[in-house]
Amino acid sequence: MKSPAILTAGLFFVLGIFQSLPSNPHERLSPQAQAYVRRFIERIAPTVLTLEKKSALANYRWGDKNRDCAGLVRYLIWEAMQQHDANFWRIYPSTRTLTNNEFSSEFAQLQRAWTKNNFTAEELVRASRFIGRNIGSLRLQTGDILYYRSTELKLRHVMLVVKIKAHLYFIYHTGDARRELRIRTLADLRALENSAWLPDAENPIFRGVYRPSLFSDAT
Repeated sequence: MKSPAILTAGLFFVLGIFQSLPSNPHERLSPQAQAYVRRFIERIAPTVLTLEKKSALANYRWGDKNRDCAGLVRYLIWEAMQQHDANFWRIYPSTRTLTNNEFSSEFAQLQRAWTKNNFTAEELVRASRFIGRNIGSLRLQTGDILYYRSTELKLRHVMLVVKIKAHLYFIYHTGDARRELRIRTLADLRALENSAWLPDAENPIFRGVYRPSLFSDAT
């Protein structure tokens, strides 16, 4: 009896489905497609944070699995590459005016990488490029990642940079039993009592800012 064909439509972090086609998580999008992904993240992120406060499973297609810091990054980038309908727009009305039809062929190639590779924080960073550790000298963009790692503390953590109304924010999932999404400003991070989260080059746990390879180095 022949085995059934591998399904290709399911959401990878909900169903754990793997694609049979080759994929490349380092593939770079065109400048126009990059701008779309960033714009989509900026539009959807505030609603994702609001819904999460109501229910841990309120966000569209983000199920109970892979709900951690890297899972949040994967969710936002993966969702930006999907086609959406009235059900989605009802939940995220700020995205209604966005359309990605012109980028469908680009996204189809990259989706396979983001679907097949169930990224941990370290795997997500390996699919990104290091751009520096001195926050003050970097021009951060939506989609950039702050990476923290400590072997001693058994810590691997990422925060996602998002621009909302021209202001920079850092959003992240706590990745623990609290199961919370949080949003911080740079001033918030610098004021935290726990210095492990200080995004400073002198903090050995802060490993720097990384940019997912789908984005270019141009700012």
